[in-house]
Amino acid sequence: MISKTPISIDATRSGRHELAEWIASRENPLTARVMVNRVWLQLFGRGLVPTANDFGLAGRPPTHPELLDRLAHHFMDNGWSVKKLIKHLLMSRVYQLSSSASDSALEVDPDNALLWRSTPRRLDAESLRDALLAVSEQLDFMPPVGSVVAKAGEGPVTRFGRGGDPISAAINDPRNTHRSIYLPIVRDRLPEVLTLFDGADPTLITAERPTTTVPSQSLFLLNNVFVMRAADMAADRLLKSHGAEAPRIRQAFLRFYSRPPTAKEQTNAEAFLARYRAQLAKDRVPATQQERESWSAFCQALFASAEFQYRK
Repeated sequence: MISKTPISIDATRSGRHELAEWIASRENPLTARVMVNRVWLQLFGRGLVPTANDFGLAGRPPTHPELLDRLAHHFMDNGWSVKKLIKHLLMSRVYQLSSSASDSALEVDPDNALLWRSTPRRLDAESLRDALLAVSEQLDFMPPVGSVVAKAGEGPVTRFGRGGDPISAAINDPRNTHRSIYLPIVRDRLPEVLTLFDGADPTLITAERPTTTVPSQSLFLLNNVFVMRAADMAADRLLKSHGAEAPRIRQAFLRFYSRPPTAKEQTNAEAFLARYRAQLAKDRVPATQQERESWSAFCQALFASAEFQYRK
């Protein structure tokens, strides 16, 4: 229950400290509920209160009000520790459910509001970029040194045209392999991968990102220099790891999908590589390049697949 007792404020103070303590106190459980709902949203893809920015009458009611209150109490009882809350949720049965669906359950609850399975959802923009770098063994965990804006120097900066915009060129540099959390975020000039895959607008407060599916996303995964460079690097790792084709394909599936290929997928992969090599030979590509280009194309196809882009 929210306390109706007025906050006692010293006449010589501004009251900001007392207000902050009241906001983060047990007498104001709304703060704990909002925080718990935000953490749940990030882990499960949908908040217990679907309108994460609106807990008022204009918002939607919680799907599991008792669970929301229980988690809010757990959060406060554990010193308002976000780490302990995340651990508590990750170890729960509901988080460990598979994404397998049944026709009868889908008929009753197609939106999975009752949490009877794990809802498949696409990786956010930062996670997708990091996954491309991690699989190709390029991911740099160290923060970069220096500022992109400072390196660009003084002078006019055009908003359009990458050739004449040093800031945009630096932001979209395909050689930048730092974690996405370290990407420079310049207002109105997000990195292309974040823009295409629904990265948060830095000029707005974004509680929940939209998930769009547009042709430019597929074109990015097929044509962008950053993705092709990652495919080349991944192919190089595979060519060095195994000499035979069959174990190399198995290793590729383990790296990209964290599972071995099925018998059909193994056969299709071998057929793809054979056809690609034949086409390269027909195009008179030197034999020394055919193997690497074939495996690079195979890796890029895995990058562009739905299984790589979605968490299940």
